[in-house]
Amino acid sequence: QNSDIDIIVEGQSFPCHKLLLAAGSPYFKSMFSSGMMETHGSRLELPDIEKETFAAFREYIYTGNENITQDNVVELLRAAAIFQVEGLQKSCEQFLGTGMDNDNCLELFKISRTFGCHTLFEQCKPYVLEGFNGLWKTQEFMELEFDEVESIVKDDNLVPVNEEEICEAVLRWVKHDKEKRKSFIGNLFRYIRMIQISPEYLIHELYVDDLLTDDHTCQRYLDEARNFHMLPARQQEYCSSRFQLRNSDDLEEVILIITEFDMEKTAQMYQDGKCLWAFSFQQERWYTIAPMPMDFNPGLEFRMVSFRNDLYLGGGTNHSKNLLHYDNERNEWTLCDASMKRGRCGHVMAAVRESIFMIAGRNPKSRPESSSHVLSTVEAYNIRSRKWESIGEVPTAVHSASSLVMGEKIFIFGGIQQDGTWTSDIQVFDTRKRESSIISQIPSNIPQPLKLVKLGSDYIIVSDCQLYRVNIRKINEEKIKVEIKSLNQTLSKTLRPVLEVANYRGKLAVLTSSTKKPDVYSKMTLVDISQSPMTETAVGISSKNTTIPKPVLSCHKGIIDKQYMYHTYYQ
Repeated sequence: QNSDIDIIVEGQSFPCHKLLLAAGSPYFKSMFSSGMMETHGSRLELPDIEKETFAAFREYIYTGNENITQDNVVELLRAAAIFQVEGLQKSCEQFLGTGMDNDNCLELFKISRTFGCHTLFEQCKPYVLEGFNGLWKTQEFMELEFDEVESIVKDDNLVPVNEEEICEAVLRWVKHDKEKRKSFIGNLFRYIRMIQISPEYLIHELYVDDLLTDDHTCQRYLDEARNFHMLPARQQEYCSSRFQLRNSDDLEEVILIITEFDMEKTAQMYQDGKCLWAFSFQQERWYTIAPMPMDFNPGLEFRMVSFRNDLYLGGGTNHSKNLLHYDNERNEWTLCDASMKRGRCGHVMAAVRESIFMIAGRNPKSRPESSSHVLSTVEAYNIRSRKWESIGEVPTAVHSASSLVMGEKIFIFGGIQQDGTWTSDIQVFDTRKRESSIISQIPSNIPQPLKLVKLGSDYIIVSDCQLYRVNIRKINEEKIKVEIKSLNQTLSKTLRPVLEVANYRGKLAVLTSSTKKPDVYSKMTLVDISQSPMTETAVGISSKNTTIPKPVLSCHKGIIDKQYMYHTYYQ
């Protein structure tokens, strides 16, 4: 009674009251208060809605009754979304969610994204992400829109049998309507985790697919993946999303540190030693990974590098000629059979091709005033042949220097000389030619020691919380130019003193030490220098984390099998 507007749907008239429609629907409230023509008439025609749907919608507005059935729920959800009736929309989402299964989850996933249904979307996600193996070959998957496929393949929580299956799913979806969809291939392949693609699949399947090789973006991704497999010594430096593991993978990217542990006191023994720890960003806690056998304890001033997912640790004040190998698959340390020709600590250690290079350092067995205390010699350990070889010297004997690797060259920055002073020399050792030279100087306004880390294509220096970028250019066959430029960005005071830095997913992982004990870990912060201004995000620690590493003696980004991250002991 006393209706003041007729809503016409599919030719049928529904007498309504503007006041009630406006009270129940922001859509109608906006319409009737905006001065639109509809507000002045007594008749309003609504297209794109069925009369049965509007009847159920009107009943909800007038009475609050939810006449939701299996037959009308999708259209009623659509009406609730259009007319912005949150209560009805939520009820429709809940109704659909109760009947969700692996057979209809893709359809509901599509509906949830189309109508902006957050509750329904969150219910769909586990079905779609965890049931992906049984969904990507279905017709429903082939009918998804680009943005829907993109939202699935880029999700860190996607659970495939293997990453190659995601490649197959993307290729199959594109080829289902190749002419319309081929322009999307690069945008989808950017989310493929190339770190999990086998070299065989890369070469024999992806490189021979014209759809990929004809697309410049995909060709670049394939070349990047090929280089990753060809350069095992550089693998931990890759940090784009294509080289980040999914949360469902058996492996996890972690921050690895060498620390000291105290064996639990017993009636029989009490020992000190070294141990490998890992910080899990997924679990937000530190885990003890692999203690070193007591006979291998390197002491202090050792150095460590990664090769694929393994670690090599060399030198040190205790056993200065030893080279230790951490086997990632077996989770254990072993002593390499061959020993270095010269014992050293505080040296530069770098992996290039399939060799480990030891450069300069100091002899912990000699007196500091001895002329042979600070070393200039270079040795190389071939991982295949398991043999050491003396291969040259650097012009300036130093210890405690910083270094980076570019191509087949190792660049040595500064260090302490025989007389105990810091040198500003930047030296380069060419591992292929076995030649070395001094090529530049560290600017006098940059204090040492330096901490060097590679973030993507950038080499970053951290010096007294100031950040610098290192640019290295080859001028000709004989000359290399090194430029160190300030980023004009400073780490905040709360991050001082800086204990160690590492690369984690393209961000600078800064480990801060205790102000009272400079070698003891206090906290970790992720710094994104790609932002302007740069952002600093504190890394959370789970309440389950009852212990943290004491001293931090070495720090690297690495990859660990999750089966080995199950306890924190020894401290």
